[in-house]
Amino acid sequence: MKRILSCLLVSACLLPAACRTRVSEVEPSESFRKALDEVMQRQPNANKVKPSDLERRREPIVLKLSLTDALELAATRNRALLFEQLSIELARTNTMASKSRLDFTAGANFSYMRDEGPVTRRFPGDSRDKEITGTTGFGLSATLPFATGTTLDLRGGFQRVDSNSPFSTFEFFPSSTLKVTQNLLNGVGFVPNLSNTWIAEGNERIAELNMRSARNLQAYNVAVAYWNLVEAQEDLKVLRRQEELARDALELAKNRREAGLGTRLDELAQESNVAAQQRGIIQAEALEETRSDELLRAMHPDLLTGYSLFENYRIVIQPSTQADAARLESFEPSLMNELKGALRKRAEIEVARKRIENAGLAIRRDEYGLLPTLDVSGELTVNGFGQQFDDSLDNYTDFDNLRYGVTLTFGVPIQNRAARAALDASVIEKRQAILDAREAETNVITEVALAVRTIKSAKRGVVAAEQARKLADETYQAEQERQKAGLATAFEVKQSLNDLTAAERDLIKARVELEKARLGLLKATGELGQ
Repeated sequence: MKRILSCLLVSACLLPAACRTRVSEVEPSESFRKALDEVMQRQPNANKVKPSDLERRREPIVLKLSLTDALELAATRNRALLFEQLSIELARTNTMASKSRLDFTAGANFSYMRDEGPVTRRFPGDSRDKEITGTTGFGLSATLPFATGTTLDLRGGFQRVDSNSPFSTFEFFPSSTLKVTQNLLNGVGFVPNLSNTWIAEGNERIAELNMRSARNLQAYNVAVAYWNLVEAQEDLKVLRRQEELARDALELAKNRREAGLGTRLDELAQESNVAAQQRGIIQAEALEETRSDELLRAMHPDLLTGYSLFENYRIVIQPSTQADAARLESFEPSLMNELKGALRKRAEIEVARKRIENAGLAIRRDEYGLLPTLDVSGELTVNGFGQQFDDSLDNYTDFDNLRYGVTLTFGVPIQNRAARAALDASVIEKRQAILDAREAETNVITEVALAVRTIKSAKRGVVAAEQARKLADETYQAEQERQKAGLATAFEVKQSLNDLTAAERDLIKARVELEKARLGLLKATGELGQ
């Protein structure tokens, strides 16, 4: 007995430890190193950097990334997508929990009871001081619920009674009981017993669709961040070229002044223009760094942890995908065709439909709650007894000691406010789901229509920007020739240079806006991130 108690005590201590689930927390520095290693796998050997070299490194890390690289990294490392993945896993656990009411339950018990009391009956020569009865019993039980509203209970046991009384006749008592309970009104059938599972499975599907929607949105955000960086870098290149032109104009103004053909005022105007160009370059450089951080956050946010780990940490991203307006010249989207595809592919539309379906299931389930309870149960018990173990089993298997019967239970809730409130809430939720579906469809139609119009407008904008840039360049060249001939002032040359700079920057913006418009249409039709 002591050995058994010791084993039970040790098991009770070890069971909580065995059932405890450990969730390890990854240090930010470790996450950063893994992120850097993952990105470096996509880099040429000349650009590869080891995390161990960052303490001594003074120059920035150069990452050459295509738009495809950025999208692939974001598909596995973006935190918004990781949150959605956790939502899917949580929905799966809810589905598993919804099936618990149909779980099979098995149990066992062991007992020992000792009764001591005064002797109530004696016979000649009886020397007992007290009457002692010890009862040892063990049993097995099982409960099997079914989706039809049927519950099957099985119980089996065995008792041994030891007594110092000569009047105790039987010592062994085997028994078994079979009980079947069936719901006839409230709780009968698949709907009240499986609807929670069906709803949970619907919510799991909704979580998966939300993940698809999040991938579509996140791919769009990553692509927009990528093109924003391209625009910032191209804008910076234009400003640096214009600074060189401004310095050339300044040198020309100095030469003209030394030759007696110009004035100090012309030279000051060109110096002011150079300073203005330098200020624009400083602002453009800061914007480029901001755009790089925005892309890193959308693509792989763990890379930003390097700012808190290394003093000279800096990443320079070199986009290898450039805006190409020529490949979109022949692209003429049809609003009707794009709308048909969007209404078929967008996850938001399917989510709205699934929520309507779940609300309908909830209504059917809650309607059963208004019914009265009417349950019928049948029970059969087989007993046995005997002075010896074999005798008790023989008596048990003869089925001579039976106990059986039927019970009918009926109950009517007088007010049943909880059930009525639950049904009303389900009806309201379905009405709300229907409105949400209509709103989702309207949003998709509006988004697609805007995307189609934006593409058409952006294409015209690129053509106009190219023409404006061409004319601004011709004007600047002409003003330079006029200045060399003494027919134009430094202010006029400066103004034409500023116009050329603005035209080139506007052309870059127009091309990037066309790429963003194309991405906007892909997002509106649900084709990104698939």
